[in-house]
Amino acid sequence: MSDAAWLDALPTDFYDQLAHCLSLHGMAAAELLSQPESHRLATLTALDSRKVQELNGIQNHEQLLTSLRTEPLALYHLLLLGRLTLETSLAAPVLAYVQQQMRVEQQQLDYLKTYCLELSGAFLNTLEEHLPAPVGVASLSLHRLHIEEAFAKLLAAHPTAAPPAANLRLAEPQLQMLRLALLLVHSLPATADHPFLQAVGKLPHLQPEALEPLIEHLGRVRAQEQLTLTMPELVQLYQGMQVCGMIFVSDVMSRLGLEDAFPTLSEAENAATEAAPVSNRQAVGEMVSGFTHWVQHTFPESEEIQQARQEILALADTL
Repeated sequence: MSDAAWLDALPTDFYDQLAHCLSLHGMAAAELLSQPESHRLATLTALDSRKVQELNGIQNHEQLLTSLRTEPLALYHLLLLGRLTLETSLAAPVLAYVQQQMRVEQQQLDYLKTYCLELSGAFLNTLEEHLPAPVGVASLSLHRLHIEEAFAKLLAAHPTAAPPAANLRLAEPQLQMLRLALLLVHSLPATADHPFLQAVGKLPHLQPEALEPLIEHLGRVRAQEQLTLTMPELVQLYQGMQVCGMIFVSDVMSRLGLEDAFPTLSEAENAATEAAPVSNRQAVGEMVSGFTHWVQHTFPESEEIQQARQEILALADTL
């Protein structure tokens, strides 16, 4: 490959054309290879996170040519895996990250994705014309077919990602309140004699194992960063916040031993204080009310939210 004439024929600005495409496909390939079911694809392509990172480090036309001369199949595999991923729901976290970093609207993101896919498609065709197949494979097109079959199997085994329902940018107190609500609900005793706790334990969206991915999701987000939520996640937060609010204004709080963790002023202290500070219970109540009203106002026609609201109203009757 060192004296391949087709490489010398590439325009000198080819890397500049390919840069965004290479970066986006690299991120998508890395996301794919992070899936637990990706072992077969890693074996077929000899790619891992280290190699993907190395290829994503290509910064100019000379480095691109060097890579194409010394390990052309690695770049071929990167573009192929990235392309396969970008056309499926597996690319959702990658595209959300790119949109956040570039601060672009959805239409601009769609344009960038389309441009990169068209470029990678054309370049893959060029590579298939000139590259030899891996050892032991009759042709590169047959090799590609094997990779596409392995990808299809991975996709079939992967749960379909739900589309995003909302994008929020939360202040630190709001973010902490959402985390607190979910952690509180997650830690509720599974066996309790209180009708309210028993009823909470029957809500499908608030099961501990169902909450754990969202708790982890919120744990990774920092204040003012874009928080993308699916409708199931929004329902979990909507119900979790209200359950948290009910706990704070009922005897459930003392039953769970939370009074010391979230102290409030006694009636005597309130009476003795000319301008009593806002209690933690009041602050929680205001945040819960604000978030609840925002969800109901933003999604007035959502059947999922209406169902979640009915479940919460039934829950309130147990207090």
